[in-house]
Amino acid sequence: MTTEPELPAGIVVAGGASRRMGRDKSRLRLDGATLLERAVATLAEVFDEVLVAGGDAPGGARAVRDIFPGIGPLGGIHAGLEATDRAAAFVVACDMPLLDAGVIAKQIALWQETDADALVPVAGGRPEPLHAIYAARCLTAIEDQIGRGDHCVRTLFESVRVRFWEPDPSDARSFANVNTPEEWAAITRAGQAKER
Repeated sequence: MTTEPELPAGIVVAGGASRRMGRDKSRLRLDGATLLERAVATLAEVFDEVLVAGGDAPGGARAVRDIFPGIGPLGGIHAGLEATDRAAAFVVACDMPLLDAGVIAKQIALWQETDADALVPVAGGRPEPLHAIYAARCLTAIEDQIGRGDHCVRTLFESVRVRFWEPDPSDARSFANVNTPEEWAAITRAGQAKER
């Protein structure tokens, strides 16, 4: 008898300062829901454990506090991996308004075929570390890196085994994020969602 592979946890990183946006990105509203609510709802379609690192936890998710506060997304990844007993976690930023559960499911299927420490998509020619899967065994490397004062998530790729993958171009919208008022306006202007 074969058993289904264990699903990773789903983690939304929501503790950023939103400096370039000028207001809390997690509270921006599209189609009647905040970006954080939308991210949690999308992850809940795929994962049976959803955590929010560094923010409130809507929709049945569980809030976890950063153990290393104020260091950005790397601290959120660390907090989420520490808080779950799963062997891995899918980590996404709260500022990705067009997340697609189908794209995430494809990523999970790839993860289940690899023995890498991280599975990172390359979207628009750049690695996307906040739509990625990290094994819990990355924790030691993350803590070592934090101890050196380096808080860049991409630096982690130098000390763990990473599998990069190129998503189908038709799935590109799932990786769109909003960091500035101009990017936010472009998302709403495109008719992909309305601000309310």
